[in-house]
Amino acid sequence: MLPGVLIRPAHPADVPRIIGLFTAVAEERDSIGTEPGFDVAQRQSSILTAIEREASCVLVAALEDTVVGSLNVQVDYGVGSLGMMVARQHRRQGIGGRLLDESLRWAHKHLLHKVNLEVWPHNDAAIALYRSRGFTVEGRLHRQYRRANGELWDAITMGLVLDTQSPGSPYRDAENLGGEQ
Repeated sequence: MLPGVLIRPAHPADVPRIIGLFTAVAEERDSIGTEPGFDVAQRQSSILTAIEREASCVLVAALEDTVVGSLNVQVDYGVGSLGMMVARQHRRQGIGGRLLDESLRWAHKHLLHKVNLEVWPHNDAAIALYRSRGFTVEGRLHRQYRRANGELWDAITMGLVLDTQSPGSPYRDAENLGGEQ
């Protein structure tokens, strides 16, 4: 674990540092869906709006004045969609786990019934981290995201059910999920 890293809610003053981290991780082209060339002003506005909304969670991992990790949870219908990034040089030091743990405390406090996410199939470290916190693989989105080089990448969907007490759907599952009608 990296000493001196503080996990805390993001503040509006963090937005430029979050954008700096986002830009660096996007340039890697293998950790997050966004690649270089994204609309910085739109992304800044989106982050600022999320910070100011009570129905979303934006956390940063701060090492002094540097943002070395960020996590956001956007909520719709009681389900939180999670996105996280950690600077490459600070990975495998427990920062992602600390961000994830804090976001799950927030999700429980705000009575979310589920948290979900998407992750690249090649990101074994992230998949292992999510599994360690109880997330399960729910599916695979085949050829879901077109990359800048033209490739179509799959994504793994994972979820963590937080409300196990409420009744489930009274409807039976579709018998024919193979696409035949």
